[in-house]
Amino acid sequence: MDNNKENIVLWKDSGLFNGTEFLLASCYEHSYPAHFHEEFVIAAFSRGAQRNSVCRRTGIATAGSIMVIHPGEVHTGEAVEREMGWDYCALYPSEQLLLDIAYEPDAGNKSLNFGCQNIHQDIALANTLIAASATLRSCPDTLEKECTLYGVLSAFISRYGILTTKNSTSADPRAEVSRGLEYIHDLYDQNINIKDIADAAEMSEFYFMRLFRASTGMSVHKYLNQIRLNRAKKLLSEGVKATVVAHRVGFFDQSHLNRNFKAQFGITPGRYAESCV
Repeated sequence: MDNNKENIVLWKDSGLFNGTEFLLASCYEHSYPAHFHEEFVIAAFSRGAQRNSVCRRTGIATAGSIMVIHPGEVHTGEAVEREMGWDYCALYPSEQLLLDIAYEPDAGNKSLNFGCQNIHQDIALANTLIAASATLRSCPDTLEKECTLYGVLSAFISRYGILTTKNSTSADPRAEVSRGLEYIHDLYDQNINIKDIADAAEMSEFYFMRLFRASTGMSVHKYLNQIRLNRAKKLLSEGVKATVVAHRVGFFDQSHLNRNFKAQFGITPGRYAESCV
């Protein structure tokens, strides 16, 4: 297999609806470790097959598949056959952007979700997403890109979206570790340890670690790393140098950032920064 075939382009367009991230990729050797996004993931597959796990549910996405992942859902991805790999595109719209597109004047206090099924075989919509991604990558016309993104997200919401009334009393599976999560989000750039986090949650260290993994699907360290990488992407997209970003988000140095960023996203921080507009 020719490693030069592997091509991952991840970028953020700051001019589109307060900033939206996109991806176009041909993957072979690269495998995505367990991670999550603060935004939705809406992906379309055009070639090959990807084996994935979303919230511990396994599946295979093939050409013509659409996949949706909700914010915070831990997931992985790798080629079913490395010689074949897979091609796909992905959009990362914020929850607020999707709610704005789905807006109904009399809807009241609503939330938007796409059900429990992550993968749908939908060749027509997959082709629409793939074509839209190519336009969003290459088109210099902001209005055309805005209309393209609105059109494809509107079609996706119309096909698979479920508007429900928010229930303030509904149970949050992360509620028991919420104070620990708040501590991590507030101090992600510091050299924090498990005792400090568990103390913030008013639990013993080992009980907190066990409950945290059961609640989030990740270890405390991997979750912290994900927060740091998400913040790093934001700073890189704003033009902050990688050396500065590394220290600002809590990595030891630039090589520490580079290693984790490449493992997570398949490209270096420098390439990501160059691709952002």
